Amino acid sequence: MGRAEADTLLNLAEARLVSARDALDQDDTDVARRMLAEADEYVFRAEEDHGSSTRSADLRRSIAQERKTVERVTPLYGLTTPLIRFVPDAEPQQVMVMGQDIYVLDTGRNRVVAYRLMPDGESLAEPAEGQVVLSSGDVVDSVTVGPLRDLAWQAPVPGIDDKSSLLVLDADNHVFRYNQQVDGASVVDFGADRSWQQASQIETFLGRLYVADVGANQIYRYDPGSYEQREQWFLPETVVNLAGLMTMRIDGNIWLLFKDGTVLRYHQGEQMPFSLDNSFAAPASPADLWVGQSSDETIYLGDALAERILVFDKATGEYREQYQAAEGTPLNGLRGLFIDSVQSTQYILTDSTLYQE
Repeated sequence: MGRAEADTLLNLAEARLVSARDALDQDDTDVARRMLAEADEYVFRAEEDHGSSTRSADLRRSIAQERKTVERVTPLYGLTTPLIRFVPDAEPQQVMVMGQDIYVLDTGRNRVVAYRLMPDGESLAEPAEGQVVLSSGDVVDSVTVGPLRDLAWQAPVPGIDDKSSLLVLDADNHVFRYNQQVDGASVVDFGADRSWQQASQIETFLGRLYVADVGANQIYRYDPGSYEQREQWFLPETVVNLAGLMTMRIDGNIWLLFKDGTVLRYHQGEQMPFSLDNSFAAPASPADLWVGQSSDETIYLGDALAERILVFDKATGEYREQYQAAEGTPLNGLRGLFIDSVQSTQYILTDSTLYQE
């Protein structure tokens, strides 16, 4: 391709860019998105055969900027100084924040580490490296802790247990309870009726404990403070396949995130009609799911490969916006999310850092 042909393609790209801006002025994001895609294709073709130029590079930047407008990208300016930097052999997978206490599940070193926020809520108390509260290989109540899998938080159960506890699931189908103020770690006794095949997720809601057993394609529910009798949560007629389950969240509905980015919603043991709007931004590599509680009608989906957090309407699955770093790549290796809607704070976990935004 000669220079003249390349200039023709770049002229077409500029024309499509102008059309996209006109469409945005009229709030027609569908047309704007299509025009930007065509503009990008024209620039690609020009550069493919004639190489990059100052003009084509400027066009690419302009297209990318307008695409952020179309995709409603909100920049995260606070991702400059991490709240926590993890050591090189750590593999943090999950973060949980309860008041001033931060718990991180580290599958690299197979431990749960507790950190404490200072009263300002923006820095860590000593020791800054945190305190190990449970490790694989520990012996608790004569039970050896296996590889760690998931965390949940058990609030006080009136009349049964007046203390909050961290619950930790291991790969050997054991659940451990940790309470720093009272007795450290103990084993939760599920009696003879435990018999899970491959428990991979635990969660609590209104005092009840839910255990997702991937091996049995079932979620078991236990009444508050009563762990010796279980209830199969899915209705017998509900077709279920939990293979590839990554995250379980509960807000009255049960929400399940799978490795392919699918999010399913269940209510009272039945699957409900629901799908995420992927017209703007299908997740390239899902990392974690967070579902808003109470008045927060929002779903947050971490996308590790694209280094972003996608936001959807919980009722309809409609795309709302997405969060990206304002500059650089601090979200590289995105692993987990914890959203504190009361404090309007996001805790964003990567494979090397924890950010508070």
